[in-house]
Amino acid sequence: MGVLSRSKARTLLTLAIIFITPVVFGQATLNDVKSSFNQAVQMEKFNPEAAINSYENVIELADEVGGEEATKIMEQAKGRIPKMYYEAAKKLAGQGDYDKSVKMLESSIEGYEAAGNKRAVRRSLSTILKIRNAQGGAALKAGEFDKALGYFDDALGRDPGYTNGYLGKLLVYNKMEDGMKMEEVAEAGLKVADQERDHKVGGNIKKVMRGYFFNNAQKAMADEDFAKAESNLSKAIEYGHNNAIVHYQLGLAMNGQEKWAGAVESFNKCLELETGDAEDKAKVYFNLAVAYQKLGQDADACRSYKKSLYGEFKEAAQYQIDNVLECDG
Repeated sequence: MGVLSRSKARTLLTLAIIFITPVVFGQATLNDVKSSFNQAVQMEKFNPEAAINSYENVIELADEVGGEEATKIMEQAKGRIPKMYYEAAKKLAGQGDYDKSVKMLESSIEGYEAAGNKRAVRRSLSTILKIRNAQGGAALKAGEFDKALGYFDDALGRDPGYTNGYLGKLLVYNKMEDGMKMEEVAEAGLKVADQERDHKVGGNIKKVMRGYFFNNAQKAMADEDFAKAESNLSKAIEYGHNNAIVHYQLGLAMNGQEKWAGAVESFNKCLELETGDAEDKAKVYFNLAVAYQKLGQDADACRSYKKSLYGEFKEAAQYQIDNVLECDG
């Protein structure tokens, strides 16, 4: 007939175990308890869910038989069941049955807590959190925002210190363009990330926030809504967006509102961070000169206009130097 495949061999082993002469309750012996325990151990290897039922059967038999040795076997069976729930959960997760997997993990946690195995409790909980995070990410990708929030909230309900739960919710609200909720979640998430010393997730939360506010600022600048642009750029800076571009944009927003002193501060900060050559800095110096000029600081305006004599700004800057400010030299 040839060599049996591994799956067929397992099937035959399962059937062999199932059809072993059943033990009649009321007539059980210690040998029956031992035999049932050994059968359950064998079943662990290929069918953890069936092993759970087998160990529960062992417990019933041992309780019926009584005695010190039967009681020891009963305790061993009880100790094996939580691990079987965990192994069954892993198999179910691999098959994509996440909700049933979570239920199995919950049962494993209950058993481990009863046994006082804190390390195993943390392992099972961590697995649940990873499953919920994956489910939330999949729902977000599918555009099912409420469903995604439900998964992330479930994770945070189980472990308020789960930083990825906050990040997940933040990404959902970002897609929903709900800035108020984003700020609320970001504040809570950053606090927890700091407590948990999770610098990676904390950094990602800040990255999402500064990207959101900077993009909003660009839209506001295009619409010449300079007050809105200033507000969003300031928030982007609060979340760590600290480069020449964001400070230049903030200076322009300040100029657009005639907030000349603020503009001077922003443009000077931009120049501190700008790594380009003199031509790259020309636009910054030109707009800085405008702000100085409006403040009546003509000497500073002259110096800035002279540094903007490049490219598209050269002609306008030269006009201001020669005909308006009449700068020396």
